[in-house]
Amino acid sequence: MAILVAIILAGLALAFVLYPLYRRTPSTVAGDGSGVQGDGAAAVLGEQEQAARSALQEVEFDYQLGNIADPDYRALRERYMQRAALALKERYQREQEIDEEIDAQLRALKEAAHEQA
Repeated sequence: MAILVAIILAGLALAFVLYPLYRRTPSTVAGDGSGVQGDGAAAVLGEQEQAARSALQEVEFDYQLGNIADPDYRALRERYMQRAALALKERYQREQEIDEEIDAQLRALKEAAHEQA
């Protein structure tokens, strides 16, 4: 019975350690160039956002383990929260720019179709 419990615990520990290597990360899809311009910028913003979230999770985990003192934790948490907020704001602005570009192209297509009719 003890051996079975030890094997289960070892398997769980191994899964916990190897999980970051196998988890699915957002990948940049290499297209044929027919997509919206600036896909690389969106990927960079996504990576910045993910990095800020990961750093925030690590700080939270270290604080819960007792590896970080309360004042240090608060300072680091504030810094990473600001980084995450900035990344989210930049992503939102980029999405707004893309939406405006799509709207402009749709208007141009509608005008061209209206002129042909």
